[in-house]
Amino acid sequence: MVPILEASFTGIYLRHAKRIMGEVETVRVAMLGEEAAGLAMLKPLGEAAGYVYYIAVVPNLRGRGIGGRLVNDSLAYFARAGAKEVYASVGEDNLESNALFAGQGFARTDFGRVSKKYGAFKALSMYRSMWVVPGEVILVRGTADAPVSETPGPA
Repeated sequence: MVPILEASFTGIYLRHAKRIMGEVETVRVAMLGEEAAGLAMLKPLGEAAGYVYYIAVVPNLRGRGIGGRLVNDSLAYFARAGAKEVYASVGEDNLESNALFAGQGFARTDFGRVSKKYGAFKALSMYRSMWVVPGEVILVRGTADAPVSETPGPA
């Protein structure tokens, strides 16, 4: 899966994605025939929430809905695990990622809202687990109406 990361990210994001791949509990892969077309790195944030660390799609396969299927698969995965909502963080200026998550029903949130929902200590722990850095925004979506697909499937 490292070649997908190397084709999708550069600089600090590439280094972070490679490190996180070895630390997350779950990596879901979208296959297009025999070819790995993309991946999603997922981590629970306690019993009630999940976190999508990274969605990566092979550049020449983008625009085929693979990213959206990976997001939907991530939502379904966390819903089956009992999570009530799923978080993601994206660069504020990353138009493609913002559009991908917005198209799947994610909306911006912030530390204050997360803190009201979970308490300040839990919210701080969640943010530390998410590795939110300056210039990134936090997105959230509930899982109540999450897709039920078992796998991302072919594009």
